[in-house]
Amino acid sequence: MSKTAIRSLFYAIVFVVAVGQAGLVAAQTPSPTEKAVAGAKTKADHEAVAADYEKAAAAAKAEAQKHRNLAKFYHSSPVGRGEGTHGTASHCENLAKLSDKAAEEYIDLAKAHREAATEVK
Repeated sequence: MSKTAIRSLFYAIVFVVAVGQAGLVAAQTPSPTEKAVAGAKTKADHEAVAADYEKAAAAAKAEAQKHRNLAKFYHSSPVGRGEGTHGTASHCENLAKLSDKAAEEYIDLAKAHREAATEVK
């Protein structure tokens, strides 16, 4: 097997693992269910939804940090030196930015539900 074929196989495996992990992380994110959000009528309901959004924000921040660490690895590692290295690091940096943005939006949603909690009887 040529060096190029081995490199291509390596990147294919990394991609498949990354996609699988992204789906697993999304499935594990503790964001509130549609039922909880739609059914939030009382102060306690809104507080519970806000707490779930805050947990989701924390998970998204942790995910962002993980991707920043991976980007550092790909920038400095001999693994995949050449064409794919910077693309892989860039991919991780983009995922970190997306996770940071998701965390900000979860915090905004939590604030909205905390505000709603003060307005209901």
